[in-house]
Amino acid sequence: MRPLEQKLLNLLSNRNVTFYIPPYQRNYEWTEEQCRVFWEDVKKTCEKNRQGENSEHFFGSITYFQNEVVFGQPNKLVLIDGQQRITTTMLFLAALRDTLADESKKEWINNDYLINEKVKDGDDSKIKLKQVEADWDSYKEIIFKTEEGVRTKDSAVYKNYNFFRHEIAKYTENGDSLIELLNLGLVKFSVITIELEPDRNKWENPQEIFESMNSLGKPLSLADLVRNYLMLGMKAKDQDQYYHDCWLPIEREIPGLVSLYIRDFMQFRNAMYVKGVKESNYKELYGIFKDIFADTDKKELLKGLAVNAKTYAVVHGKRSSGNPTVDHILKDLRDFRVSTAYSFLLGLLSAWEQNKFDQQGIIDILKAFRIYCLRRRLLDTSQAENKNFPTLLRYINKLAEAPNKQAALFEILSKQQYNLRIPNDTEITKKLETENFYRSQYWKLYLALIEEHLTKSRPDMKDSLLQVEHIMPQTLNDQWRAELGSDVEQHQELVHTIGNLTLIRHNQELGNKSFAEKKDIYENHSGLQITKTKIIENEHWNAETIKDRTDWLTNLLLNEILPIPEEMRKMNNFTTGTNENRNFSFRKCKIPGSDCGLIGKEISFIADKSFVALVVDDKNVQFEGEKKKLSTLTRELFQRLGRANQSGAYQGAQYWEYNGTKLAKLFWKG
Repeated sequence: MRPLEQKLLNLLSNRNVTFYIPPYQRNYEWTEEQCRVFWEDVKKTCEKNRQGENSEHFFGSITYFQNEVVFGQPNKLVLIDGQQRITTTMLFLAALRDTLADESKKEWINNDYLINEKVKDGDDSKIKLKQVEADWDSYKEIIFKTEEGVRTKDSAVYKNYNFFRHEIAKYTENGDSLIELLNLGLVKFSVITIELEPDRNKWENPQEIFESMNSLGKPLSLADLVRNYLMLGMKAKDQDQYYHDCWLPIEREIPGLVSLYIRDFMQFRNAMYVKGVKESNYKELYGIFKDIFADTDKKELLKGLAVNAKTYAVVHGKRSSGNPTVDHILKDLRDFRVSTAYSFLLGLLSAWEQNKFDQQGIIDILKAFRIYCLRRRLLDTSQAENKNFPTLLRYINKLAEAPNKQAALFEILSKQQYNLRIPNDTEITKKLETENFYRSQYWKLYLALIEEHLTKSRPDMKDSLLQVEHIMPQTLNDQWRAELGSDVEQHQELVHTIGNLTLIRHNQELGNKSFAEKKDIYENHSGLQITKTKIIENEHWNAETIKDRTDWLTNLLLNEILPIPEEMRKMNNFTTGTNENRNFSFRKCKIPGSDCGLIGKEISFIADKSFVALVVDDKNVQFEGEKKKLSTLTRELFQRLGRANQSGAYQGAQYWEYNGTKLAKLFWKG
């Protein structure tokens, strides 16, 4: 490792080097705000030196290592740290070159800083800074001054170049000398260059130094860290190939979703919950990623990520599955915000692509899963889905072998814990009788499903004319009070129930219009069947007709749109957990990178995490020097805490966790 202080422009004017941004680096991401700080620093330094102050500006460190010395070509300096600052400097120099009127000065900037003059045209090393591929086309067009219209207008490279062009043009209008921005400003920027020598010193590991240097400032995303981990150890030729063939297609398939995808991919491949992606836990998730795939060949892992990214794009609606029914169901699940199931859906679609399911099989499974999720949202419940849906991946082979896919999935779902139950007809009916359905975030979607069932056509939810209509208005006038008679006392109880709500496609509020006036509009101007059926045939609108329509809509939802097997309609479709954990085995807990489950691992007591036990064999733990059964230890600890239940019976796996996940959820009966 050789640190050296030098001037930034001296570094960039070296005619025998090309700075190479390797594929594992993030794309250029500086914003206009950051470029404005750079611009102000250049102007401020220039002004101070113009006034004779001899001002300098420290511009940070640049870390690199030399790679692939080839006779007749510039030395390739692979940037580990400093990519964003060097790219910004080059964009500023290009903007200055393109604003200057003096051709000799333009040529000087171009040949000294932007290109390697001796390299033949057409060779990538002609340009002194080789960008990552996502930025390369825009950057090349700026440096070579080709057709501006070809550039990607929304790229940070283009936007920041344009920002500097605009600011430099304004600077000229003030009568200031442009060339002084270089001779008195940027020329005074100094950097510390650090050249790594990994071939000579094994401890100068570029990957470790890359991660360390990026621990400050804007954190690397989970996607950045994983890309670095998978590609940094490869030879330069392999880096280019796998970036182009695998990583770049991932970014293009699911732009802006790569970190979310990696988390869901971990859940998909390991059939267990992984924490949601947040800026605060990127490094924690990165560590989990490395644990899960520690024994997986990195090139094969990249290929797997690339293949499944296409499937994940289908889950997110970025591409079609090739089957309109599958696409329609997936859109429903997105509209009803079932993002907690994306890893499970990824697994289902991946199995379909591997021919584990035929076309009808995948449709049957997805229809059953949609029914399950939409019934749950009728009760406004999505508890426990985030942590438990990934474990459904364990049943894909069972579904593949089942002759009746829907029945098999319903059977699996009915054996989940209470919070994951399949809501039966009784609890949904009771909920809809008195529930403020208007308050539900999904009420409009459910009414659209009913309209689709009636007419085979679903209303466009983006239609600005599509609105909710309270048949009996929210605020009663005298005419409506007379209409309701003695039922007026039930107004607040019934006004927001599903029986009093409908969809209407209309360009004005109907408000307090009489029921007779509303019926005419519903019949002749609404454009929707749901606004007619069970409404316009009534002479009056009151408690009886509202309850009658509530019953009709409820039965339609439960029997026609969201049906479940007959035997489940009145049943408690969940398990208490007793049978699930009766044969609990530490060895059968699914743990990343472990062939023997939890044996040898430390587990924590959820009620007080200061209590930690070591798993010593398939059935026992060691705690405070003694070997105990987990259920026995659980009872003793609750007694110690003064919180023991009356029965004294505990299913230990429900009260202990490993790395934040309850043991009962890690247990896989196979």
